[in-house]
Amino acid sequence: MLKHPGPPKLLTQIGDMTVSFAMLELQIQILLGGLIREHQRVGQIIASQLSFARLRATVVGLYVDRHGEDDDFQVLKQLLKKAGQIEEERNRITHSIWGAGSSPDKITRMRVTCRESRGFGFRRQEYDETQFIAFNTRINELTSAFQELYIDLLTKGKVVNNPVKRMW
Repeated sequence: MLKHPGPPKLLTQIGDMTVSFAMLELQIQILLGGLIREHQRVGQIIASQLSFARLRATVVGLYVDRHGEDDDFQVLKQLLKKAGQIEEERNRITHSIWGAGSSPDKITRMRVTCRESRGFGFRRQEYDETQFIAFNTRINELTSAFQELYIDLLTKGKVVNNPVKRMW
């Protein structure tokens, strides 16, 4: 039977990253739904069809259409930029091959790439538990920041929270 080369506590951190990223994506989807100003289900239907990058772009487009590039937009834009950076790191972690690290408490990420601009490439990076914990903390802090922004926008009437009443 196949046995993973990484220590279970590090594999647990990769699982934590997966769950935490899903929560971040959900918060952005909720924001999208609030900007649509329709029944939550409409936002959920639309958001379910969007990649993470398109979700972020759609939120920007809707926000600017509804409210312009005001002070809240600048906050939103910074949060979405951080979300894009988080997604890049999550993709590197998720779409890599994992091997044994230089010590029993480390794991090595390996990735083969081939790009038109650079050709073949091989990258490797060693991780330990503190690196995963720090990354997962960044995801969770950003998720909280999106929750806080949503609540702030809700109190200002810039988004709606309509879980039950259809507006059409």
